[in-house]
Amino acid sequence: MLYKVTPLLTPVEAKKPATDPDAPPKEARKRRKSAVFDAEGNEVLITMMCLKCRQMKPLGMFGLRKMADGAIRNQPWCRTCRSGAGAVKKKNEELEQVVAEAPVVEVAPVVAPEPVRRELSPLEELMAGPSLV
Repeated sequence: MLYKVTPLLTPVEAKKPATDPDAPPKEARKRRKSAVFDAEGNEVLITMMCLKCRQMKPLGMFGLRKMADGAIRNQPWCRTCRSGAGAVKKKNEELEQVVAEAPVVEVAPVVAPEPVRRELSPLEELMAGPSLV
């Protein structure tokens, strides 16, 4: 039988980052501003339409999505629509309770009006052809 034998290695001490005891603690990286500027240096507001609520909203309201091929694209729904999409629906009991509390409104029955008959002139009778009445 063959065994793989590794030579005895001396442990290497991990390098500690050089920190200055007088230096202030590092702050978290700040997010880069997503402002877009035109050729004259004016800030341009880019908007996108949410496919769910059909409202125009700034691009910052849409998250990013990483595709399988590595491309990064914007989400099609705004943040408010995405946050409400996974919400739990009301149970039947709560729905029945709301229906029971709703006021009852009586509606009068709808009566169809009687069709209006008008007398035809002799010329219209000839053009209409024979009638079954």
